[in-house]
Amino acid sequence: MERLGLRILKRFVITWECIKKNHIMSYASALTYSSMLAAVPVLAIIFAIARGFGFDTIIETKLRNSLEGNPDIADTILYFVESYLQHTKGGVFIGIGLIFLLYTLLSLTANIEEAFNTIWYVKRSRTIYRQIIDYFGVFLLLPFVVVIMSGLGVFLQTFRTLLPDTQLLSKTTTFFLHVSPIIFAILVFMLLFKTMPNTRVKWKHTLWPSILAGTIFMVVEWVYVHYQIKLSAYNAIYGSFAAIPLFMLWLQISWYICLFGAQLCYANQSIHTYAFERISDELSRRYRDTLILLLMSRICKHFSNGLKPFTAHRLAVDTHLPDSLVGILLGELTEMQLLVEAHNEPGDEPHYLPAIDIHRITVGMVTRRIDSHGIENPSLVWQTGTPEWDALRSLRNENEDALLIEL
Repeated sequence: MERLGLRILKRFVITWECIKKNHIMSYASALTYSSMLAAVPVLAIIFAIARGFGFDTIIETKLRNSLEGNPDIADTILYFVESYLQHTKGGVFIGIGLIFLLYTLLSLTANIEEAFNTIWYVKRSRTIYRQIIDYFGVFLLLPFVVVIMSGLGVFLQTFRTLLPDTQLLSKTTTFFLHVSPIIFAILVFMLLFKTMPNTRVKWKHTLWPSILAGTIFMVVEWVYVHYQIKLSAYNAIYGSFAAIPLFMLWLQISWYICLFGAQLCYANQSIHTYAFERISDELSRRYRDTLILLLMSRICKHFSNGLKPFTAHRLAVDTHLPDSLVGILLGELTEMQLLVEAHNEPGDEPHYLPAIDIHRITVGMVTRRIDSHGIENPSLVWQTGTPEWDALRSLRNENEDALLIEL
């Protein structure tokens, strides 16, 4: 029990240290703004699909219940949604509406991905093509999930009323109706934590951070709804005025919870390599060069033997290095035009191939590319004027004609 407590404490310490180091919570403001901007278009899609299935009144009721302390705000949101749907039916508005929808959704997803990539130390974001393919699929799937969950709730409520005398089934149905919002929130967080970072995240490491984040989120939502009711009851004028700032405050707290959960996922998956990853930005030039040569050598040998190309994760496993550090170094090698990224299919994890004939890639070629690449990054430029650095430079130059496939 004590060891379990220490493991949990270690994960929370890593989470808090990373949040402070990378200023993760500063992303919540940008995400709140993007969420406000995308709220009406996303709700319009949900209502349009729900209307086709005949569930629009159910979703409207859920929206009004969540804003029961400020019915005027609910009326305003529904008015905007209806107006958006009416204007996008024809004429020039359909083009403007689709462009605005595309911009708001891409802006929101790009901001989320940037925050999650910072958490996972990923330097390269998805391409626009991959963003459209990956995220629009999620946004198109979300309305169907909401409709299905709403329909399931109606079915269970009807089932409970039809069997009032069956206590076991009635209590079980009532319990499921109460916990289904929490389950839905947990599943949404799991999907976010798994898919949003542009790196490999294992499902098992998202489970209990999603449970924690989903539970806290539902508690905050309950407090938000009831606080609105009390504020509206005690001071009608101020309650009406404070509805929008309160909604933005709830959104920002929700993003705090989401970012905290994502950072906890990182701590959960990287707990055994964090001691190395925390100093990866402070690696010495000699050690960084050594790691780059090691990665290039493994990739060239793999290519020479006709084996399946390495992905970043497989290369990290093969070299026993942290995923984040391997991803950073592979990104630098790609920028140096020593490697190229390739995809078997759009959306697949990229694998890396030599960009030059492997029989021409020498230690000297790689180190010269590193030197020229380091001009833009002063921390990567070799120092001169000291015996130690001069000795290291001469030692490196002694092997510059060696081919990487021979190392």
